[in-house]
Formats: sequence, C-alpha cells, structure tokens
Amino acid sequence: MIEHQRSAAEAPPAIPTSVLWKAFDVLDAFSRQHRVLTLSELARTSGLPKSTVHRVLAMLRELGAVEQVDGGFRMGLRMLTMAASSPEAGLREVAVPHLLELHRTVGHTVHLCALRGDDVVYLEKLHESDAQGIPTAVGMRLPAHCTGVGKALLAHRPADADAAVQAPLLRRLTPRSITEPRTLALELAQVRQRGMAIDRDEAVPGLSCIARPVLVGSRAVAAVSIGFPSSEGRGEEWLGQLGRTISSLSAALRKRPDLMEYLFRSQA
Repeated sequence: MIEHQRSAAEAPPAIPTSVLWKAFDVLDAFSRQHRVLTLSELARTSGLPKSTVHRVLAMLRELGAVEQVDGGFRMGLRMLTMAASSPEAGLREVAVPHLLELHRTVGHTVHLCALRGDDVVYLEKLHESDAQGIPTAVGMRLPAHCTGVGKALLAHRPADADAAVQAPLLRRLTPRSITEPRTLALELAQVRQRGMAIDRDEAVPGLSCIARPVLVGSRAVAAVSIGFPSSEGRGEEWLGQLGRTISSLSAALRKRPDLMEYLFRSQA
C-alpha cells in the first residue's frame, strides 16, 4: 500500500485535456497543400490565439511532433514513425504488392481504403504520374456513402452500427450523391448481392469507380477500388482482375492473424 501511494505521488502531473485538444488543432492545420506554416498561419487556421499556438508549438517541438524550418514550422518525422506503427500501416504493407499488380493491369487509379465512422480514409493511392482529375490523397477522408469503396464497406458493417443509414439526411458532394438514407439502404443491399459497389459521379463529377470489400471471414477490413473517367464506360472489363486482387489480398491477410486481431479491434 505504501509503495502504491509512493508511485502515485511520484507520477508526473497529467496533461490537461484542453492542451491535448489544442495540440491537435495545431497539427490539423498542416495539409498536403500547406506542409510549412508560419506562426500566424497556424493561429489563423487553428482558430487559436497566437500566444496559445506559441506555447503549444514549444511543447510539440520538444516532443519531436513539429520541427522548425526556414519559413515556419512543419510536421515532425516522429509523427511518421508513430503512424507507421498503426495496424492500417501493416495492412498497407501487405496490400501494396497486390495493388501494384492491379494497377499495372488496368492502368487506372487504384485505392485502398478503410472505414472510420461514416467516412472512408484513403490508405494508399496508385496512379500514373500524369493522371488528372482524381483529387484523392493518402490520409484524406470522404463521406463513405459518396464513394464506391465506402459503399463496399458500409454494406458489410453490422446493421446496429450503421449510423449513415439512420441519419435524417446525408451529406452531398455532387448532384448525383445519395442523400436519402432509404435510397442508401437499398443501394447497400444491392452491393451485398452483387459483391461490388459502383460510384458514378457521386464523389467527383466526371469520375467513376468500381470497388470490392476485402473480406477476412465475414468482416470487411478494407476495400479496393479502380477509379477512371466516367466517359470511359462502367469498368465491367476490370471486374475480374479486381476480384482476383481481392482474393489474393484476403488470402495474404489470413496468414497474418496478429495483424487481423488489431484491425478488428480498431473497427469495434
């Protein structure tokens, strides 16, 4: 009992929750378009007072989460090291060889995505260097119901967890986005029946994709899609290759029960 009291007394003081929120507000200000930001830009983007941002930056710099460079501040390499430890990074490592083969075969953009809440998060994107018009990026989040990969994943989520279908109104990205929950429920039933999902101009005008879920057992741990200009058809000619990619990737993941355990936990 005495040892327990001593260890509790010697423990460092907890960081106030408000400081953690402010630290993430600052980190969220960085993006692919704004990799280096000044103190003023960080304050403006985060909505925090400049004095608060200054104090938070000092803490983040000490932790290695942010680095000071010419022209301002940038995300620190420690953040990359931490992200590489996530189960999704392990999923990506297993998936990339299969995605590369698919990309070489179809010649169009290939995505690997995971579901978080009612959004899809892009874990990988393979595309030609001169590819235009598909404004996705690794780390980007989009409403799942507007994307092929998202619908492929929503269709295999437990009904009691499917808040998207129960929402009063769904977010619209284009005039063709599904906004009625009843319409989405019917669409997801068709996805389960077909084993694949389609997005035609629902996330970005003029762009389509076909997608299939990556199933391990009965659970979808990710989804893979092929994105292409809508003017090039409906993508039926690639369904076979996409199916073979999904089958080989699912088989590879079944050999990694350690990784699957963590991925299943992250979905709980």
